[in-house]
Amino acid sequence: MGMEISRYAERRKFLRLEDNIFILGSLKANHADEFKAFTRDISGGGLMFETDRDIPAGSELELEIYQPSTSGKNIIFSVHVVAKASWTRGIAKDSFEEGENRYQVGVEFSEIKEEDRQRIVNFVNGSMI
Repeated sequence: MGMEISRYAERRKFLRLEDNIFILGSLKANHADEFKAFTRDISGGGLMFETDRDIPAGSELELEIYQPSTSGKNIIFSVHVVAKASWTRGIAKDSFEEGENRYQVGVEFSEIKEEDRQRIVNFVNGSMI
């Protein structure tokens, strides 16, 4: 999937960029249950990722986002956020391989340093050029 700005950005506070960015996450209540995922899109306010785990809407997550600083992705920095799962939906498919992503999860950042949010916004905006 190439990088693409969402058509639905006009309804959102932040522009959203479709891109695959690596994240490590866990439920805030259970840090031992860590998962790895790739984003499907990201903005200064949240992101969406796919996972093999059923994460209930309303769950608090701790995420480590390995965010590129430029569209060339030659410099990467780590952003720690606390986020709340706004929604979870199953991926429509007849059958799945073991470990294959079965769910899409949309999250909104609830705790993020403003400088980290600005880095994400700058990355999204820089990819529009």
